[in-house]
Amino acid sequence: MRRSSWYALMFVVVIACGIAGLISFVLVAKVGWLGILIIGLAVYFVTTRAELDADAPVASVALLRRQYEQTFEGTTEERFAKWAERVERNRLLYIGRTIGIATILIGLNMFIVHQLHQP
Repeated sequence: MRRSSWYALMFVVVIACGIAGLISFVLVAKVGWLGILIIGLAVYFVTTRAELDADAPVASVALLRRQYEQTFEGTTEERFAKWAERVERNRLLYIGRTIGIATILIGLNMFIVHQLHQP
């Protein structure tokens, strides 16, 4: 990758993170802990969809059925090799899902606590 392409990519990433941060800040400022819960749901939804759509570019029943059937084809070693490859590819998505679940639980817990302790 050329240096100018790298700088352009980093610029887009910084701008996107700034916009996401601004949206998150406004959401939390308006609805409080419920905003944290909504952000957690969004993170979890995005990471789950990325994992589900990794092998199927088009969401059709026939392709998903074939993908499911392929998990049981071949020898045990081949199935474990495919599984290990999928686990390695989705390692960062696992971290994202974990952060999403933690954010959901924190937002839900604090929303309930603050709703019950209103004077």
